Amino acid sequence: MSIDEALRIILALLPVLLFLAGLRLLDSFKLVPVPMVVGALLAGAVAAVVCYEFNTFVFQNLHANPRQYARFGAPVVEELAKAAYWIFLIATARVAFMVDSAICGFAIGAGFALVENISYLQILHEKSLGLWLLRGFGTAVMHGGATAIGAFVAIYLSESRQWRGVRQIAPGLLAAMMVHSLFNQGFLSPAGSMAAVLIGLPVIFVTVFYFSERSLNRWMAGKLDQDIEILAMIASGEFLKTPQGAYLHSLNDAFPPEVRGDMLTLLHLTIELSARAKGDLMRREAGLEVPRDPELDSHFKELKYLERSIGRIGMLAVRPLLKQTPRDLWEMHHLAR
Repeated sequence: MSIDEALRIILALLPVLLFLAGLRLLDSFKLVPVPMVVGALLAGAVAAVVCYEFNTFVFQNLHANPRQYARFGAPVVEELAKAAYWIFLIATARVAFMVDSAICGFAIGAGFALVENISYLQILHEKSLGLWLLRGFGTAVMHGGATAIGAFVAIYLSESRQWRGVRQIAPGLLAAMMVHSLFNQGFLSPAGSMAAVLIGLPVIFVTVFYFSERSLNRWMAGKLDQDIEILAMIASGEFLKTPQGAYLHSLNDAFPPEVRGDMLTLLHLTIELSARAKGDLMRREAGLEVPRDPELDSHFKELKYLERSIGRIGMLAVRPLLKQTPRDLWEMHHLAR
């Protein structure tokens, strides 16, 4: 391999990975473990393969204008393909904050860009180093940035407006498509587009991370105090005098005593695990290692047993006491990891 070939490969593949590593370093809570980043990279790679096959079909069978398709068609198709995985992560509460959604979104776009650039390395192997400088620092980083913007906009709408479903996802997806399309319009020179990406995206990410971590700190402090207070009331027997306890008491005629007892145990264990997850986050923010608790597996097995014992109807009845928001569900995934 010649020096020029090695430089082409480095310029095509390394910048987007360095940008992704930088985002993980900015995350003081370490919300996204390495396996999750790798999974997002692989999901982006799969999206790139799907888009390649789809775009090939469009050009061969529909005779699309390449320039117009690159400006308006490709951004829609490619952002839809990349969005499939970040939508899955949000819907299953595997990400619940703007920080982790931005990192996972960028990783998806990075995986897409890596496969795209690898294919172009084979097709355009004789092109100048300048092309690979523009693709590596411009197009590849844009792919990651556009997808990250879509993901964290969806989380922002969930946090600020409690939107769910299509209302939560659609604005972020449209934003990602618009960013991608604007980049492809060619309003700026290739060097100008690359500079806009390299200047604009870090500013956006630093701002998002700053406000997201402030929100995370406020949520942890308030929710942890609430969790500890409820645990203390359950331990002292005062819980039954609260509105939540009154609601549990109102289920006397609907469920036998043993099921109501399982409901209270489920509530206690869920809140205890919630408080433990927040403690883990605080220790990570302080730079401390958090070893996995060997008792966690038994706790999760107990949760599953209690859910089966309570039954589907009973779980519907106890759900108002659990008040599981996407962030609360995220805590369970965080501990399970």
